[in-house]
This record gives sequence, C-alpha cells and structure tokens, in this order.
Amino acid sequence: MKIAERIVRIGLIFLVLLSMYFSVSIWTSSSKKDQSVKTDAQTTTAVVNERMDTDVFLPLRLVRMQNGTSEMNNSENLITNVQNEIKHSTFGLLTQTVQGDGEQFDKHLLINQGFELLYEGPFLLSEYLSVYDLDLKTTELNADEIFFTCIQVDLDQSKIRFLDFSRKDVYEAQITIDREKVLSLMNKVGVQYNPISEQQVVAGKHYYLSEDLKMKKYSYILASQPVTKFRNAFFSNVENVQTNEDSQDLSYTSGSERLTADEKLGTIHFTGELSARGAKDNIYSDSFSYIKKLGTSMGNIRYFDRTNAEMNYRTFVEGFPVFSENDKGQVRITIGNDQVERSSVAIQTSVDTIQVPIPSEEEIVLKSTESLLEQLTLNGADLSKINSMVIGYTWHKIEEVTQVVDLTPEWYIRYDNKWYPERELLEKLANLEVE
Repeated sequence: MKIAERIVRIGLIFLVLLSMYFSVSIWTSSSKKDQSVKTDAQTTTAVVNERMDTDVFLPLRLVRMQNGTSEMNNSENLITNVQNEIKHSTFGLLTQTVQGDGEQFDKHLLINQGFELLYEGPFLLSEYLSVYDLDLKTTELNADEIFFTCIQVDLDQSKIRFLDFSRKDVYEAQITIDREKVLSLMNKVGVQYNPISEQQVVAGKHYYLSEDLKMKKYSYILASQPVTKFRNAFFSNVENVQTNEDSQDLSYTSGSERLTADEKLGTIHFTGELSARGAKDNIYSDSFSYIKKLGTSMGNIRYFDRTNAEMNYRTFVEGFPVFSENDKGQVRITIGNDQVERSSVAIQTSVDTIQVPIPSEEEIVLKSTESLLEQLTLNGADLSKINSMVIGYTWHKIEEVTQVVDLTPEWYIRYDNKWYPERELLEKLANLEVE
C-alpha cells in the first residue's frame, strides 16, 4: 500500500471515530428527558445561518443551445451565474402565446441560440419572480396560477419563455439580457456539457442523454444533527415547547405542534398548523419557511419535486439529487390545504446528513436515455406510466463503518408517480410478468 493511501486511511479512521463520538454525544444529550418542563429560553436563541431561497429554488439543469445542437450541464455555479444575468435583465409584458396546443407548443422547443433552465417539479411563476426579485410585468395574467418547469431564453429573438409541459402552455415576454456575458459564462473553458438529442420524450421532458455517461462514486462522512436543531426550526414558539418522558421515543409538544424523534432510525416527524397566512402565501414559501431555519449544516438541500400537497427537498451532490431510505438527506413537507387561513403541516426528515467527502477514483458508467428506455420497454414497462427520468446518487450504508456512506450514481425513474432506481424498477416489472 502506498504511503499516501495509508495516510488517507488513517485520517479517515480518525474522522470516523471523531464523528462517532460526536454522534453519541449528540443523541445522549438530546435524549435527556425532563419532566414536562419548558425549554430553557437560552437554548432557543442560537444563531442559525439560514438557507437562502435563491439557493434552495435554483433550477436543476441548464441546456445550452447553439447552432442546432443542445448540451446539458448540472453545475450549480454555472446555473447560479446565468440566473443572475436573468435577474439583472429588463423585461417587457408577459403574455400567453400558447394554450393547450401541443403542435404549437412543440415549435418552441427548438431555438438556434440560447439556453434553458429546467426544474424537475413544477414551480410557481409568482414565487420565481419573488425569489429572484424580477421586475417582470404580468398585469394581464395571474402569476399565482401559472406553473412551469422550463425557463427558455432565446438570445436571437430576445425572448424569455416559461413552458408548462403538462398543460402545453407557453408564456412569453421580451428580455434585454447581456448576451455576450451569458455566452461567455456558458462557453467558458473548462465547462463540461453532456450531449443531448432533440426528441419529444416521456412526460414532456424534451431531452435525451444521447451518450453513455461516466460518473464518480463518492463516500461521505456521516453526521447526525442534534434533535434540538429540528425542534428550534419547526416549532412556532420554542420557549413553550415541553418534553415528554413517557414517550418511547424523544418527543416535544407545544399546543397542536408535536415532534417525535425515532432514536433507532434517526427519523424526525413533526406535525402542526400554519396560521395567519396571507393572500400571497403558497406551498413553496410556506414549506421554505421551515427549510431556511434548518440552516446550512444540513447540506446542499434544494427543491426537487412536488406531488400535490407534498414538497420534496433533497440533498444534492455535484448537481445531482440524493435518494435514500428513511428520508436521510431529505425533507418532505406536506401542507394540508394552501387555500385556507389555517392549514395542517407534516414534516418527515432525518438527523443524518452527509458532510465531508472522501476522495474516490471509482467510476460508474450509466447508459444513455435511449438505451434505458429500450431496456425498460423490453422488460414490459408501460411508457405512458413513466413520468420522468433523472440521474441521482443512491445512499448506501457501509456495514463495517457505520459513520461513512457510499453514494453511487444510477438512473431513477418516476414510474406511475413513484420514484424507483433502475434496478428496482426492473425487478418490479419482472415480478409483474410472473404474476
């Protein structure tokens, strides 16, 4: 074994032992249950570095369109810089140019020169304008009722468009953007893109990865956040929170709010109510009010997708979402009814987060989108049930080293409104054939 490798391993063992010590200390201190006494006010005033909404609601992918070719990039830094150029642009009046017309909608998918910023789940236009403080005029439209998954900027026509693939709607406005600055950012030496083919694909996504993709595996030091962090973030009035020593698991209550921590699984479950909601409140801003108070120690948490009343926030690594069991690295927030003054809220998350990456040179080859679809079809998949396909990192526990996790890249398919890793979906399809 090389000397350098020995040093890395010794350092890793030291970090693991140190992390295990802190984890035990955290859980031990959190598990001291007082007899229904109010939380000490001094413990509730800790300063938290709140997460910024511009980071949490940042688009997930950028597609560069130049001279008839399209390429995709997941770099958070590039997407942030391009989004900043949109922020500093000026806009005309937003109008709806396509409404429920698939043929007209498809004509907007190809542009000669420009870019697209893509979300996985639907995003609300009024929230996007608020988060990035855009002076986009929507006087003839209700921005609180417009959803989209794609922002398209046509540099040749100086147009910005918001595309809703599910409804086949297009909203368009003039934009004055620094064209040369945007092109410089996208074409900067060292920025790598993955080639994509122009095809109308499953669930309205209009890009295929046209080639196999090599991605690195990662290992991370696992960190467990103190339960008090979630208590302080989720309760509306922390000073009135009481602990419950009779509960099998650690729990806190205050009025209609309750938080329970499963000490074996490391899961957090919170229920409560949203009150005093204004006319402009929505499920995005409502759920973000909890996310921001978790701070930056929870990792790079971003909005991933939405299913009806549930908002799903995931940890991202190198621009790709992390999938796991027991909500590790994930926060799921369900708002009972976002149209009334008082609404129920439920939050599922985990104390476990990833923090320190461990160098690895091992790579995984992921098949192209077309090859993936062919394999799914051959195994009996109903293409009409495929809602989306993304590349994500799977959180794997290492049995020998409990405080280190492996992150392995693989395809994830949203099939019949549920996310499956490729291997699991193929197993499911095989079992269906047997039945």
